Amino acid sequence: MSAKELVVIASPGSSVGFELAGVPALQATDATEAARHLDRLIDDPNAGVIMIEDGLYGALAEEVRRSLERSALPVVIPIPGPDWTEESTAHEYIVDILRRAIGYRVRLQ
Repeated sequence: MSAKELVVIASPGSSVGFELAGVPALQATDATEAARHLDRLIDDPNAGVIMIEDGLYGALAEEVRRSLERSALPVVIPIPGPDWTEESTAHEYIVDILRRAIGYRVRLQ
């Protein structure tokens, strides 16, 4: 039995984070791009689990989501994406990442 692969479909900002963690990620800015990636991955015998940002998953056509839910392999799992609804939240998040990476707090203007 061969090992199945994990692949992520996410927005450009999130996909970079997954790639830095060593997880293959495909960028999608909308449901159309996400659907194209899914079509290709569904036919890939090595794809075992596809994680997709819930915003992209929710924007897929209803019949596409139903088809994915009925499919045994690959397993498609919607995951929460970042919520950048407030500028201060994004700013605080970036500052916290920098603080952890370099060991002290940085003030961004």
